[in-house]
Amino acid sequence: MPTWAQYLPYIIVPLLLAIPLGKYISHIINDQNNFMSRIIRPIENKIYKFFRVSNREMSWKTYLISILMFSLVSFLVLFSILRFQNYLPGNPEHFSGLSWSLAFNTAVSFVTNTNWQSYSGEMALSNFSQTIGLTVQNFASAAVGIAVLFALIRGIQRTEAKAIGNFWRDLTRIFLYLLIPLSLFMSIMLMAGGVPQTTGGYKTATLVQPVAVDKHNQAIHGAEINVKKNTVRIKNHKIDGAKIITKETLPLFPQASQVSIKLLGTNGGGVLGANSAHPYENPTPFTNFIETTAMLLLPMALCFSFGESLKRRKEGWAIFSAMAIMFVVALIFEGIVEQHGTTLAHIGNLAMEGKETRIGIPGSAVWSIVTTATSTGATNATLDSFSSLGGLMPMALMQLGEVVFGGVGSGLYGMLGFIILTVFIAGLMVGRTPEYLGKKIGPYEMRMAVIACLSTPIAILTCSAIPAMLKSTLTSLSNSGAHGFSEFLYAFSSAGANNGSSFGGFNGNTIIFNVLLAVAMIISRFLPIIAIMAIAGKMGQHKIVASSSGTLSTTSPTFVFMLIIVVLIIGVLSFFPALSLGPIADFLTH
Repeated sequence: MPTWAQYLPYIIVPLLLAIPLGKYISHIINDQNNFMSRIIRPIENKIYKFFRVSNREMSWKTYLISILMFSLVSFLVLFSILRFQNYLPGNPEHFSGLSWSLAFNTAVSFVTNTNWQSYSGEMALSNFSQTIGLTVQNFASAAVGIAVLFALIRGIQRTEAKAIGNFWRDLTRIFLYLLIPLSLFMSIMLMAGGVPQTTGGYKTATLVQPVAVDKHNQAIHGAEINVKKNTVRIKNHKIDGAKIITKETLPLFPQASQVSIKLLGTNGGGVLGANSAHPYENPTPFTNFIETTAMLLLPMALCFSFGESLKRRKEGWAIFSAMAIMFVVALIFEGIVEQHGTTLAHIGNLAMEGKETRIGIPGSAVWSIVTTATSTGATNATLDSFSSLGGLMPMALMQLGEVVFGGVGSGLYGMLGFIILTVFIAGLMVGRTPEYLGKKIGPYEMRMAVIACLSTPIAILTCSAIPAMLKSTLTSLSNSGAHGFSEFLYAFSSAGANNGSSFGGFNGNTIIFNVLLAVAMIISRFLPIIAIMAIAGKMGQHKIVASSSGTLSTTSPTFVFMLIIVVLIIGVLSFFPALSLGPIADFLTH
């Protein structure tokens, strides 16, 4: 099979699944009956009754306040769990509580759907923290992003209306009809593929072959090991201070349940430090394919839900096309530079360095693009070991604002912000008042769209400026020069784009980095939400304007091309100087 053919299933299969799923989600948006209603509707009604959820719809301000209060309570609960996990049940390994700065960073990370992790889960978090803390927030943060999109769609749908839905009902339906069923199905598939699901704690296994390590716990290669005599020799010379390891500790957690929602909800936070490169989270090429498909599924499907809900399918396909073109170009670029790492990599001829042999170069390259295009942040390879240009593309996808499919909900409503900018620019070019889907785009909507689109650059550049001036930052880098700067830039790009992936080699577990990275996450998560909710409320109050021969078509190839250019210009102009000092300089100097 030619190499390029290995990439096709990663695009075709998610697309084929996303189209019918998009139609199903449109029924959830409009609160219509679907094939799950007979089973779930009674449960849904009992939840409303128990929590006294009103069926009265909210204004955009009330909807926004509900989102912010829900997120604040989620943060406080998760922070408390992480900080005081040593006093809570479900801690068979007796882990201590996290430091205040690490607990703050982690709680913010999971509430904002970022899932940046400055720790290794198997060495820091209990079963209780992993399941009740992190996994619950994987569901909650994903549902919030989708709910914001629901509100925006209703704002575009309705005319002269002040209400855009009920947040608590939207949240409940998203849980019951979408996230929980999909996660349950995927968890079963992952367990069938070999991903563990247990609360039994760590297990100890005997190694097939013993391993010798020196006094610094570094493996001694080529050593002659005599377990009975407890001696280690190399060329008949005894190695003093060497230790023989015959047993291995296996970090077992409820992995499958967390892996499923971390990928479906574009969260990315893994149970283990190695994330999806670990065989317990991603044991085979089969699970690698399933997990990659899961990351793309909902962001793709929501494009079609948008068109279905508005009864304008071409609009959904136009948005999908713009995202897909940028995605495919990025995938082709990444595949070429990683497949030919012998000539482009800063690592010389070791194109497989940092990649799992069971997954290979294509599986690693496509994952790096999918995880940064969708804001998932999970990794199945060490990005620090990618070629210089191979590390550039994932970084650039995040800096574009994570709108190349993006996170669940957040990717599409972020792209709609760019669409409003594009419509406004196109209107200026032809001398007409800008319109989108029959709604006038005024100065208010434009200001809010600018805030939504510039939130990511503001978060990344502002929060990275302070540590960039401090000498102490160098101690957090494992490399010097341009590659070290790439580690630093990637970390803040990841936090500022609510992605959560790590370039590797960067130690973010210091007070200043924990706080500044968390601030970047908060800005880039909630500033766009506030702006998008304001747009939803304003557009819901507008009347429908009759289209004419001068109305700009937002489904034409020309508009799709203009939209892509606007997205690229904002991303390239904002970050090209920083990229020149990082991955581009790294490439040119090797």
